[in-house]
Amino acid sequence: MKVRYYERVGLLAQPDRTASGYRDYAEDAAARLLFIARARRMGLSCEQVTTLLPVWSSTSCGATQERVIRLVEDKQAEVADRIAELQQLAAQLDDVRARLEAESPPSACRADLSCCVPESTGGPVAIELSRRPTGSPA
Repeated sequence: MKVRYYERVGLLAQPDRTASGYRDYAEDAAARLLFIARARRMGLSCEQVTTLLPVWSSTSCGATQERVIRLVEDKQAEVADRIAELQQLAAQLDDVRARLEAESPPSACRADLSCCVPESTGGPVAIELSRRPTGSPA
């Protein structure tokens, strides 16, 4: 777990320090950290977890559960979109590979490298590569 990162992004409060400088977490910090860790393992972003914290800290478990359900549904839709994009990309790659395998390579590469990277039959597939911001946890 990346406790210091969660402190830095505001998900977890900065703890008090002992006289020797060690972090001294209150009991409620452990429960909050467990909640954050579980939400992150479900694939929720730190921003989404931030929106859950005020609801979670209230006394209404039902409200928290409803909010988590909505976030899970949103995450499932994102995953479905991503799967569709990746399937489209996989089909395009299969097409390119098949065309490359069907032709004998020329004795020298063409100036436009179309002998090595032929034009794809489909349109471009926008694949969002998930980049972690600098300093975010793995």
